[in-house]
Amino acid sequence: RPASTTPSDPQNNSCSPTQQQQNKKIKVEAPAGKIAPRINIKSTAPVPLHVAIAKIKEGFPMRRPYKLLQSWEGACARFFRELMRHPWISAARPKFIFHVPVPDLYPSLKDAYKAKIKLPMDLTTAEAKLLDGQYQNAQDFVDDVALVFANAITFNRAGRDEGDQLSISYYDASIHLLRYTRWLSLEWLDQYLTDDPTTDGPGENDMPPQAWKLTKANKAKSREEMERIVLNEHIDKSFEGDRYTWQEADCEKLLKALRHQSDNKHMHFFVQPSFPPDYTAFISRPIAWDNCNKALQKRQYDKFGDIVDDLRLIFTNALKYNLPHKGRDTVSGKAYDAAVFMSVKLEQAIDKMMVSVAEHLGRDSVDDARMQREHDAEERAEEERIRAAMKEQEGRQGEGGQPKSKDTVDNVRIMNRRNRRDMDFEMPTFDEDDGNHEQSHLEMMRQQKAIFEQQRQQRNALRNVGKNVGSLVYARLAQCEQAQRWVTRMKKVSSTKSAKKDDGGKNAEQVSKMGSSVLAEMKKEGRKQISLKPVVKRKKKAKSTPNVFSLE
Repeated sequence: RPASTTPSDPQNNSCSPTQQQQNKKIKVEAPAGKIAPRINIKSTAPVPLHVAIAKIKEGFPMRRPYKLLQSWEGACARFFRELMRHPWISAARPKFIFHVPVPDLYPSLKDAYKAKIKLPMDLTTAEAKLLDGQYQNAQDFVDDVALVFANAITFNRAGRDEGDQLSISYYDASIHLLRYTRWLSLEWLDQYLTDDPTTDGPGENDMPPQAWKLTKANKAKSREEMERIVLNEHIDKSFEGDRYTWQEADCEKLLKALRHQSDNKHMHFFVQPSFPPDYTAFISRPIAWDNCNKALQKRQYDKFGDIVDDLRLIFTNALKYNLPHKGRDTVSGKAYDAAVFMSVKLEQAIDKMMVSVAEHLGRDSVDDARMQREHDAEERAEEERIRAAMKEQEGRQGEGGQPKSKDTVDNVRIMNRRNRRDMDFEMPTFDEDDGNHEQSHLEMMRQQKAIFEQQRQQRNALRNVGKNVGSLVYARLAQCEQAQRWVTRMKKVSSTKSAKKDDGGKNAEQVSKMGSSVLAEMKKEGRKQISLKPVVKRKKKAKSTPNVFSLE
């Protein structure tokens, strides 16, 4: 920058020499080919977050890229990236600041923080040390990450007891993030767990342990904790055909975790409900993946444990039915091996689902408690304002003067909150996989077309059913009418026959009476009834002729 031709006036200089000494120049990283800007910040002023992060990274110039890390370092890096996707600490818009040391971000708290915290740690420093190769194993890295939230709990405990709202929020958030870090580390670092049977005891007041060992026993214990939280949790259902709630979306992710293209050679045995003829003789409840998917689409699952039990039953049935063919090169033997393989995949997917759901439930409870505290604080402030106004009015009346009429103006805050029913979308959550389960525009259009086609087929089927029912009703009505006509006609025929029969009986009675009267008259006169006998012609005897003999 060229120097100004106008001489500098000491009186116009806004910064004194002492103030200029307090200013600091911080170098910020810039892309190659560009000059890195220098930002002047006062030592007592709060430092911007991105500047503080850049300053920390400058202290670790030997940071390596992720592709050059060792296997356990790469696993730790993946675990750290998954942790940083949490919406409270994501780099986009963090809600709570754990990325830099508190004294660097707030210099006014340097002495108070140093008095309470002996080993300060932050997330940026932990990541930089990992990339710089300063950790010997995964346990050391997890200890430093856990130390970040443990320090926040220790520092904000006193403010929480005093009722400070910011301290309460950081205290509750630190407890939740510490518990989530424990679950996540034991899940993502599964390959580096030791066989130590000892477990870490719970913290005071039902708090998570501030440090834990990466052991299989601790993983089993954390799994039991998540099962108690998740499996008995009721699913918030939506209407059939609407967008899934976040609980139903997690269930859908669990189903899709079994349908990866790489697992198709094992999973194709269990997708469609096609079973052998004697399958029901060994299996009381046959079930397939397609049955579970249709049950989820029809919103038939009430709890997370219901869909987990159904998916486990798929492979349990396969193992039970195909056990006699274990180790054989047959279809049943291959189905048994596929069931063993997919059972392991299912349990891994269930673990990830439980971590996600348990974290989401805990986060919702913390947010609800914070909103309730804010609401209570607003109510208390309103009550204090009303009491102060009443005391002021009573004081004026006690002085003997008439209270002056004064127009009061209250500040009303209008909050526009959209109703959940009016929202046809949901904000994406942090725990969605990168492109694995997000619906693209093409998939969404295909799904809408499939739903429309299914509705059209159902309407046609309903129309055909209506036609069939109507034709059957009209046919039965015609049959009833024809039967009534036949009954009427038969009644007429039977009445005619009965009339003729009555007339014939009367005539026969008259004839019998006439015949009996003739005999009676003859008896009176002493005459007998004439008997007629048929005349039989007598046969005439043949005339006898003498025998004539001729003599020759």
